[in-house]
Amino acid sequence: MMELNLSRLDFCQVATTSQKCMHLLPASGRKDPLQKILIGDQSGVLQLFNMKKRDVNHIFKTLPSTRISRVCLGGPIGGVKEKIFVAAGPEVKGYTKKGKQFLTFATNLSEDIQSMHVEAADLLVTGKYIFNHYRDLQDINYHYSTDEINDIICLPLEKAENQEIVTPILACNDRTLKIMKGSDVLYEVEVPGPANVLELFCKDGGEQGDEVVYGTSDGRVGLVQITRSVSVSFCCLCATLLLFSF
Repeated sequence: MMELNLSRLDFCQVATTSQKCMHLLPASGRKDPLQKILIGDQSGVLQLFNMKKRDVNHIFKTLPSTRISRVCLGGPIGGVKEKIFVAAGPEVKGYTKKGKQFLTFATNLSEDIQSMHVEAADLLVTGKYIFNHYRDLQDINYHYSTDEINDIICLPLEKAENQEIVTPILACNDRTLKIMKGSDVLYEVEVPGPANVLELFCKDGGEQGDEVVYGTSDGRVGLVQITRSVSVSFCCLCATLLLFSF
């Protein structure tokens, strides 16, 4: 049997990070073919860097500030997602890929933002129980959940028949995924454990843009097909797996 001798190599040290606070920014083309690594930590530092010949090259690094609870990438429908959005306390801040701050938006949440998703001009944020939907920074939808909200995501507008209708999905502690329509719950999907993380399948929701991967607090992973209409039933596309915990 072949043995591998592995050793640890640290390229960059950051403070403790929250869930979904690290992303890869796409390469900018032939002039800048390197992917960039984006990290926001609980000391409030947001940094973007790339690696070249094992050397860290910082594009920008902010000063310590309010604890960062979520980092998202945004952009136009069908375009490159390279605008950076950061949830810090009850505020959302926006940065360009060069580190210039272009947005400071104070939500009407009375608590820190727990989870966030950005889809084109739509900003989705949640507290512990509250979900708010902003479009062009105007509050248009609100929902108070009966159980704790662990994560939020949205079906991609790029693959939607009507690109004006956003379909948010809330992962709640009561073992349900709540599919929203406006301020109301359109329907619920029961999952085998409390879902604490959501992600689009293959980052784009699959061929139809309606497939969502979930992970539960007891180590299960599943894939569900989310329909945009209550008249069409959902189906589970794969069995849950007890391989690892999140």
